[in-house]
Amino acid sequence: MHDFKSRGTMPVDGPFALTRRQAAAGLLAAGAAGALSARPARADTKVSWMGWQGYDECYAAGTYLQDHGITMEKTYINANEEIITKLQAGGVGQVDLITMYFGYLPIMAAMGVLEPFDLSKVPNGANVIPEFLNHEAIRYEGQLYGVPWTWGSLPLMYDPAATAAPASWMDILKDEYKGKVVMIHDPLGNIMVWGRTVTGAENSTILTHAQLKETVDFLINVKKNHARAFASSYGEASDMFARGEVVVSALGWEAMVGFAAAAGKEIAFTIPQEGTAMYMDCLCIAKDAPHPEESYGLANECLSVEGQARAAEILTQGITNLDTLPKLSDANKAMYAYENISEFVKVARLYPMPPTESDGTIATYDEILEEYDRLLKA
Repeated sequence: MHDFKSRGTMPVDGPFALTRRQAAAGLLAAGAAGALSARPARADTKVSWMGWQGYDECYAAGTYLQDHGITMEKTYINANEEIITKLQAGGVGQVDLITMYFGYLPIMAAMGVLEPFDLSKVPNGANVIPEFLNHEAIRYEGQLYGVPWTWGSLPLMYDPAATAAPASWMDILKDEYKGKVVMIHDPLGNIMVWGRTVTGAENSTILTHAQLKETVDFLINVKKNHARAFASSYGEASDMFARGEVVVSALGWEAMVGFAAAAGKEIAFTIPQEGTAMYMDCLCIAKDAPHPEESYGLANECLSVEGQARAAEILTQGITNLDTLPKLSDANKAMYAYENISEFVKVARLYPMPPTESDGTIATYDEILEEYDRLLKA
């Protein structure tokens, strides 16, 4: 078992309603979301922004918008694919700044819907965690296409009042956990955690058809014979921990610690010996952005110490500008391995997106979704 684990809790009065994967189902508290609702009086430049609700919170930390005469025209998404669809359907030349899961950047660059990212125009980018900024997956043909601004991983969650930290993901099959396991609806998340664990594949998103089937067959067995429930969201799974219905999870997210704490329950997480997956979201400039200079300015502000600290507070997610560390709560520091990133990324991996076109051997993203649907129907 790896040493990356936490028993820290977030303040019970914090805003825990938002998760990046369920933005439509668990929206930000009105007070927090409303911080940007009033248009600055001097706003005369309208910058089009697309991303998860709550990802605009970094602009509520100060008066940057007002000071620079910017009005943000925001489009909230329920899935990253909505941004790609928008850009392909006439959004090029209309959209300025976007937030995007790192795995999509090479695909979007090849599609011609992103501008190469000029890091020299984002001074705060110099402070971004090197292991993230230097990752090859955010580059295409040698050019940078986005700057990482938030991240997290998919650990195993457990109730420390009921059990010690499991050493292996496979421990959820133990008799002592029968009927006390919660699964969570997240297609790619489940495959990224269990693809390598079940099959031994080096890369959980690059699976043969046989390996994909083996992984889904395993998850169906967990669902039918071990799990208490298949939660629709990370928030719902956190509520099940809070009610004492489950003891361990087959998938998790650090922010669940805060979600459960809001309901008065302490839960913890650990990265089992097989490791897990990470996510990393980037700020990107859309192709032919009407306001590139303003967009770079907004990206820089989101990476500022103040912007990052607010995002950490509101979203309970990891930040990438390490100069922010003195501003973070002890709870946030306990959740994320800021001071040990070089070791952390060895056990929590940034997997690329599955292929979009078939080579006859490796399962495509669409084929993964088709197999996952078999799990849902089981």
